[in-house]
Amino acid sequence: MDYTHIIEELDKATLFDLYRLQVAINSELDSHKRIQKVKNSLQIGEEITWLDETTNRLEKAVVRKILKTRCEIRNSCDNKIWRILFASINLDNKEVDIKSMQKIGVKKSALRVGDFVSFKDNEHKIRFAKVVKLNSKTAGVVTMESENWRVSYDSLQMTRDIEAELYKQEVITKKNTLQENMLLDISYE
Repeated sequence: MDYTHIIEELDKATLFDLYRLQVAINSELDSHKRIQKVKNSLQIGEEITWLDETTNRLEKAVVRKILKTRCEIRNSCDNKIWRILFASINLDNKEVDIKSMQKIGVKKSALRVGDFVSFKDNEHKIRFAKVVKLNSKTAGVVTMESENWRVSYDSLQMTRDIEAELYKQEVITKKNTLQENMLLDISYE
C-alpha cells in the first residue's frame, strides 16, 4: 500500500468521511478472522517488526507469548516487555513511512521520533532540531543548542540530509568541547 497516497487522498475527505472510515477500519481491526491469521503465522522466539504509535516507526522485537487478544514481545531497542495488538505487527515487512509533500508544515503521520526538522523561532531565526516526542498538536524537539521546544506540526519543515548531518556534527562538537573543558577543570584542581 502507498500510505503517502492514501494520506493525500484523506486530505480531501470531510470530517464525517474520516469518521465513517474509522468505524469501518475499527471493525476490520477487531475481525476474529484477521487476528487469527496473524496469530497462526507467529512463532515464539520469532523476530518481528511492529509499529509503535508513540514513535511512529517500526521497532524490532522477539515474540514471547501469543495471548488471546495481544502478543507479548521483548522490544530489541530497550529490552522491555510489551503487550501489543496483533494489528501492529508488520508480518509482510512493508515499508510504512509516509512522506510529507507539503513545503511548510509536516503531517504528524509523516513524522517519526528521531527525525531532523527545522522551524523558525519567535525571532524568525531558523532552528534545527531532532524530534523527541510526538504530541497531539505539537512535536517535542531538542535544538542544536540543547533547548527543548514544543512546535506545531504546521511550523515544522523536514530537513534535508545535509542539514541533519550538520546538526549531528554540531551536537558531537559541543559534546566533545564540553568533555574537554571538564578535563581541563579537573587538571587545574
